[in-house]
Amino acid sequence: MNRRRLIISESTTAYHLICRTACQAYLFGDQEKEVFVRLLLQQARFAGIEILSYCIMSNHVHLLVRISPIESLPDRELLHRYQSYYGAEKVPQSTYSVEELQTLLRIGGPDAEVARRRILARMGDLSAFMRELKQRFTIWYNHKHDNQGTIWASRYKSLIVENASESLAKVAAYIDLNPIRAEMVDDPKDYRWCGYAAAMAGRKAQKDAIIKLFSEEDTFSQAIANYRLILFGKGYVSKGSATKDQGSISPAALEKVIADKGHVSTHELLRMRVRYFADGTAIGSKVFVEDIVHRNRAAFGLKRKKTSTALPPQIWGDLHVLRDLKRDVYTQPRTE
Repeated sequence: MNRRRLIISESTTAYHLICRTACQAYLFGDQEKEVFVRLLLQQARFAGIEILSYCIMSNHVHLLVRISPIESLPDRELLHRYQSYYGAEKVPQSTYSVEELQTLLRIGGPDAEVARRRILARMGDLSAFMRELKQRFTIWYNHKHDNQGTIWASRYKSLIVENASESLAKVAAYIDLNPIRAEMVDDPKDYRWCGYAAAMAGRKAQKDAIIKLFSEEDTFSQAIANYRLILFGKGYVSKGSATKDQGSISPAALEKVIADKGHVSTHELLRMRVRYFADGTAIGSKVFVEDIVHRNRAAFGLKRKKTSTALPPQIWGDLHVLRDLKRDVYTQPRTE
């Protein structure tokens, strides 16, 4: 018998969420992980939900989210979120088109108020967030793989987390250490599909999340150093308590992180960022990337006009990176 899920809707609450595939099937390859992260961050922006940490594994997903109730929003912000959420996608018949919503809000009156309530009901709500995220990914996955039916186990697991830095950081570390326990990498920064690696690679949303795990006043460099110490401390398993079927942080790696006080050298950060972007489809000058895209547009399935985004000039100079996926979230990995 399934236990009733506890959701606190009247105040800001953090949750550790675990969602598994049906029959524990290994459905998430590189591309599936990329798409899930894109949809996750897009869904979170629409719903006004903080993604403090995440890790996308081959057959399950871990999320650390923080949700505040949303009772109202200015029409401008409501419309902005709605437009960003749907973009050029076809809006389901059960809801408003972007143009319809824009017209309703401009005219005002009872119909506009009904529209506001309907859309706000999908924001700041854990159940709505998870339902829509899973549904949207299922639609993409089934279309991609010519599959039918659900790909998820029936329920996601939800655990309330104390909304305090120490508790949040410990849960985030547990999440980011998943690829270590699975013996996929020796350092969580090398596993592309977790929040820690995204933060180390310079992704703004995940950098901000690391700071929030500690305090708003911390600089990112200090917050990420503190978090790295926690990660390696929790990931280390002494020889006497190690298990045969679970990876862990090595004593030498832990000693080095402690000696470095959690800091990573500028050279290593640069290497990570180059690798993070180079793991995408193409990297090079803007002219080179644009040429690759236009000559292979059908293979990428791109419909939008913008096909590349400049990297930060203070680090990257004139390099550009192809963004196969929508907007500014992640580069598409190579597929054989």
